[in-house]
Amino acid sequence: MVEEQLFAEEPTGPPVELGVFSGPLDLLLHLIRQNEVSIYDIPIATICDQFHAHLEAMQELDLEIAGEFLWMASWLLALKSRMLLPRHEDEQEDPRQELVERLLEYRRVKELAAILYEKDVVRRCLWTPGLDAELPPGETELDWEEVDLRLLAKAYLEVMERFAVAHPPPLQLIPLRFRVHDKMREIYRRVRAEGLLALLRDLHRRADVEEVVVLFVATLELVRLVAEIYLRPGPLELDLERLEREGGDDGA
Repeated sequence: MVEEQLFAEEPTGPPVELGVFSGPLDLLLHLIRQNEVSIYDIPIATICDQFHAHLEAMQELDLEIAGEFLWMASWLLALKSRMLLPRHEDEQEDPRQELVERLLEYRRVKELAAILYEKDVVRRCLWTPGLDAELPPGETELDWEEVDLRLLAKAYLEVMERFAVAHPPPLQLIPLRFRVHDKMREIYRRVRAEGLLALLRDLHRRADVEEVVVLFVATLELVRLVAEIYLRPGPLELDLERLEREGGDDGA
């Protein structure tokens, strides 16, 4: 009895915690994360023993074990035996390479599936499920195999164009750099100081179009409030006959 207790095999490895796994690759990824090892350098002996421990625990709980789990278990045993045997000099490929590639591909698919699931949850929260519409009397349900994809794409583009016309982008109002009130004060002080202001000549000297417009509006506002517009002959003479000919052509 004492000898049996002394030489009893101690449990190796962490205790088995059964979870819900969608397949053998899912179980392998769980074991790799649990052992905190790199997926590119899998300790096949340890992972193989833990994989078989999970299968035995599933059998003890009378859980149905799919054939893919048994196939993976046999593959891991074959890899374990190959890793224990000495390698030949001409053998350069790692026996675990195919398993690593399958695990990487499965992990990518699983991550994408998780992203799609989150988007589907968000979509369901934003839009309520639509009710099945009843067809009007006399109309039959559309067969999708008879749909012309070109006509469908054309109709879609037309709908998007009408939507763009009905919903134009918002206007971006740029704040004015010149205030009419400030330009009114500037013109009034210059006229009071100089007595005479050549408005058109002053406008032509300014390079900023926005300032010219604001200055002209300020001039009109000053005229409306406190001033008057006076006209006097300038240095250039106007050809009245040509003006009448051009005016007659416009009238015709």
